[in-house]
Amino acid sequence: MLCRCSRFFVFPALLLLAACSTAPHGGERLRAPTPPSQKSTTAPSESVPKLPAGEYSVLIESDPVGGIVVVGGVPIGRTPQRVVLPGTARGFFRDQVSIKVRFVATDTDHTSQTVEEVMTPLDRIPASVLFRVSGAIRVAR
Repeated sequence: MLCRCSRFFVFPALLLLAACSTAPHGGERLRAPTPPSQKSTTAPSESVPKLPAGEYSVLIESDPVGGIVVVGGVPIGRTPQRVVLPGTARGFFRDQVSIKVRFVATDTDHTSQTVEEVMTPLDRIPASVLFRVSGAIRVAR
């Protein structure tokens, strides 16, 4: 009887541990975008709000528009989208960051595709990244 009951406690505990271990290094979390009801009326490429030191705003765009943005394994919305990422005082990434854009097929003549851009602490944080089906293009600050 003890074995059966332990399954109900051990499995949820393992799930909780797995969820905690997927947080970025140092306990830093990526800031989720503000809900559409709270967004400003300015276009994504216009003025960028002032951020605290060590945080950088990156504009994620795609061609065609409307790709699904996934940062660090977390879907955050459709392009164009601003993402706030942690960085060093000199503008480099602190940890490895994976940004993906999923292009979903609109008909049976096309296939869905995912384009991934992985950035490491050796890379400067770009001002924007343009995702196309053929790859990604970083635009320097």
